[in-house]
Amino acid sequence: MPPRNPAPAYSESRRRLLATLGGALALTACGGGSGSSSAPEPPAGGTPPRLRIVGPDLLAPDGSPLKLRGWNWGRWGLAQPTDAADNAAQGATCVRIPLRWWGYYEGPGIDSRDDSQTTTAGIDADHLAILDAMVAQASAAQLWIILFIDSDCGQNGTQDAHEVAYCDPKGQYPNGHNFWTDPGVRAKFIKAWKFIAARYRNTPYLGLFEPLPEPNPTSGTDADIAAFYDEVMAAIRTGAPGVPFLLGPRVYGMKSVGDAYNAKWKDVVYTGNLFLRTGGTPEENIAELGLRLQHLLDLQTAHQVPIFVQQCGVMSGDDPDLSYLNAMLSLLNGKGVGYTYWEYRDSLNPDAYGVIYQDGHGRWITKQGFLDAISGYFKA
Repeated sequence: MPPRNPAPAYSESRRRLLATLGGALALTACGGGSGSSSAPEPPAGGTPPRLRIVGPDLLAPDGSPLKLRGWNWGRWGLAQPTDAADNAAQGATCVRIPLRWWGYYEGPGIDSRDDSQTTTAGIDADHLAILDAMVAQASAAQLWIILFIDSDCGQNGTQDAHEVAYCDPKGQYPNGHNFWTDPGVRAKFIKAWKFIAARYRNTPYLGLFEPLPEPNPTSGTDADIAAFYDEVMAAIRTGAPGVPFLLGPRVYGMKSVGDAYNAKWKDVVYTGNLFLRTGGTPEENIAELGLRLQHLLDLQTAHQVPIFVQQCGVMSGDDPDLSYLNAMLSLLNGKGVGYTYWEYRDSLNPDAYGVIYQDGHGRWITKQGFLDAISGYFKA
């Protein structure tokens, strides 16, 4: 996954989001929760219709084929109240929304884990309020929501020295302090997921739950990852039955995507990452995209399951003429594979993935060429 957002951009955006929270929640038919323990109210008529899986097809509630295309709101705290409506106007049909729980994330204020918050299953109330707002905005704009809880500690905990110090401050876990080496914190994560699933179970346009992106236990096997998924998914189902899952293999690598397949999971969309790599010539880099995507397509053919790319993107600094962007999205559209682009808003780097970034003075700058091109592929 690309680098996390730095703390200064998060803090400013967090204040803005909390200031506008009330109005954002009023927009949605689900009546989103305000405060630390109130869940969204069900819409008139009960639980809203959900996405369906039939063989390799992901279907809308009315049974029509659905290709999800949209954005990642991946940088915690940067989403603005108008983003969902803007994304829908750009042709997006979905948005991937995070909650960060237990990880370093390049600075304070992004990790939502707070074990003292017993009524909200160890999730800080301010973070929960921001998540409520994002979910409410997306639902009101009729964007299918892909909701994930990310944990850099939980997935591995040894990514770099900062992560090791944050996840394992006492140095007790030589193989990483994560969900496979510490059953206690694993149970807390599952409890947090069960709470989140129940909180949003009645939200219209709740599309997919993604239990844990990019699992990579240093001392765990693929079977251990599958067992973890089983445990988390069972808990989520008790809180929100009927919502399909989005699952990928170790580190979401395309070459290992088949390792994630499990015949007993009937309500699963399979996924992987498809970021542009720049290790060869432009022609080689573009060809390599196709080779990686083929692994996901082969999984679909072999097992007749739906597939989706939950993160694709190219750094704009590597793509001044948009040739990489056009090659990537034309490939995905041409193969009929849905995707969410990484990402809509970024922090301060004008050459990074985000099509909108900050100038260092609180102003947002749009890479209009990138935005227009991506919107065109969404609408194609």
